[in-house]
Amino acid sequence: MSKIFELYGYRLDRWNSEAENNLSRAWCPFMDAECDGGGNRFQSAIDLRVNPELQEKIPNKDIIQVGICSLLPRTGEQPWIVCPRRLLSLKGGSLSDKQSFIRKQLSDLVELDISKKHLAWSEVKIKTESTNNGDEAKSFDYTFDYIVSGVQRKKVEEIAELISLKQYRFEPP
Repeated sequence: MSKIFELYGYRLDRWNSEAENNLSRAWCPFMDAECDGGGNRFQSAIDLRVNPELQEKIPNKDIIQVGICSLLPRTGEQPWIVCPRRLLSLKGGSLSDKQSFIRKQLSDLVELDISKKHLAWSEVKIKTESTNNGDEAKSFDYTFDYIVSGVQRKKVEEIAELISLKQYRFEPP
């Protein structure tokens, strides 16, 4: 059974006063903001009003996100990142050292030119179904943590052609 490996940005086997400070504020060091549960785990929020022992550690808050960044599937295995913010935070403002490092690693991995403009979408759900010539049904249902794409201007006519609207003509008003 998996065990929590990182909580509020800190490994449990290296817990220290800085980690305790993050816990007391429910703070995410990857976003440099209060933990939002990865943006999609609101059902896992903890009501501190019904947990007085935990509320002592996290004062001045009634409800917090669980703050689990990664899990350890089995002893000796690689930790598994479960929070997309741990992987990459796309909040505005200046990047933390951790996020700058991750963004650089990402740009090297996918040959992303960070000098050009890109857009990123989080929690992108793609669901499609189709059948082949033998009427065999196939489906794809997945939620991506992030989709990153370059940005480039295109004329309306080019987009119409890309999506097979060949008769479409844009007439300016």
